[in-house]
Amino acid sequence: MNPLPRRKDNFALACEVAKLYYYEDLTQDQIGEVLGLSRQKVSRLLRWAKEEGIVQIRVLEAGEDTKTLEAKLRERFGLRDVRVASTFSRDPGLVVKRIAQVAASYLRGVVESHTSLGVAYGKTLFAMTHFLVPKAVPGFQVVQIMGGYGKLKGDVVAVELARALAQNFGGSVVYLLAPAFAKDETTRDALLGDERVARVLELARNVDIALVGIGGVTSGSTLMDTGDIYPHEVEELIARKAVGNICGNFYNEQGEPVPCQADRRRIALTLQELSRIPRVIGVAGGEEKLRPILGALRGKFVNILITDDVTASALLAVD
Repeated sequence: MNPLPRRKDNFALACEVAKLYYYEDLTQDQIGEVLGLSRQKVSRLLRWAKEEGIVQIRVLEAGEDTKTLEAKLRERFGLRDVRVASTFSRDPGLVVKRIAQVAASYLRGVVESHTSLGVAYGKTLFAMTHFLVPKAVPGFQVVQIMGGYGKLKGDVVAVELARALAQNFGGSVVYLLAPAFAKDETTRDALLGDERVARVLELARNVDIALVGIGGVTSGSTLMDTGDIYPHEVEELIARKAVGNICGNFYNEQGEPVPCQADRRRIALTLQELSRIPRVIGVAGGEEKLRPILGALRGKFVNILITDDVTASALLAVD
């Protein structure tokens, strides 16, 4: 909140500034000139006018609005909540940014005092950090629910994602200092036996909210780009008709888990453990994510979905 006292003169001044700005289309400099105010004071008054409800903004929806799509998806797949981002381009980069912005807004609304947030990661989740609006949340904690990937392309870095979320909400972060996939089963077992790793995974199992990406198994998906899944494991997944993964757990289009050799190397929450978390938010969209999202919804691996409008319509069109 701006430190402007709600005195009669300030209230009247804010009303006049708002009228000049929104009704008369004067610039902030022009308003300052006619009212004898600095541009900074005009800017503060305009912000204060919004916060106090002097200025209220209403935006009309066009066509089949996102609220309708959200309601249909909730009913069709038994979801706890849905947010659909309106897109005006099918450029994959812009679609990711739109979903990321809506996800950032949604997360800000659901995070409350002493919330514990478990986070995996992916390209869209990392993009979300660029749209976060700071909010101080007492007792907020971020816990990594999956180890780190290997050779990542781009800026998808697990540690940076967790740190950015904790910093935005004024909280703390608990890192899972282990790889998402160990080099072999023996190494994985040794890491799981480490007290520090075991303690973080126990915290991860008990978070209030889990924020996860919904990945594919094709070339170009975040996990497949890392090289953490060996070529013979990729062949196995394709043969078993896997279409998606959440936290490195694979499943098919019908929402059935697909066991594979990589399971024996994974360091992350399992799908069964995720199912015990009250709110699991899946963030994904775009044409290539249709089948992974569909499998995740059919398997009830997420109970909150954030996606784009074209993907939402495609999901509803599936028999």
